Amino acid sequence: NPANDAKAMGETLRGLGFGVIELQDASKAQMSEAIARMSETLKGKQAVGMLYYAGHGLQVDWRNFMLPVEARIGSAADVPAQSVDVNSVVDAFKAAGTRMNILVLDACRDNPFGSIASGKGLAPMDAPSGSLVAFSTAPGTEASDGSGRNGLYTKHLMTNLKMPGLTIEQVFKRTREGVEHESEKEMGRKQSPREESSLKGGDMYF
Repeated sequence: NPANDAKAMGETLRGLGFGVIELQDASKAQMSEAIARMSETLKGKQAVGMLYYAGHGLQVDWRNFMLPVEARIGSAADVPAQSVDVNSVVDAFKAAGTRMNILVLDACRDNPFGSIASGKGLAPMDAPSGSLVAFSTAPGTEASDGSGRNGLYTKHLMTNLKMPGLTIEQVFKRTREGVEHESEKEMGRKQSPREESSLKGGDMYF
């Protein structure tokens, strides 16, 4: 479902007024170029920056990485060279001087390189000032790919993004509640999304 999720999220964000750079089945070079282009586009505009990622992710030494389509990981040493460090996105937001940043990682599905990762799922991250970092499931656990067209987390996130009048934090709280309820009902185990937020006061509505 990651390709479906990316396309649907792009459509959702365009409907909310975001300018969207959308990639599917991207290489590391394409991912890195898109992050740099995002930073340059946002620079000096005091804008809201958001990156949404659906796909495979893993952690090595408490650093989280997004895996491009061509990754061929044989050892932990291959991970930084062949994948994209999530911290590079944080650095890109900082370079752009955005007033608010949202980083969404729906990247905890079954890990094809599980024996190489430092732990299951993704590692927790601190949210820099003015940022919210959202995970589709709790650190160290895996997320459901969903039984329909979209992953479970993204399905609920898109629904709540389209609800008028919600603050950013309310969007993610309602998403967490929906995912927990549906996962426990359908799968017998609770998938519990997590967020780290250091958002400040001001305009915090979608």
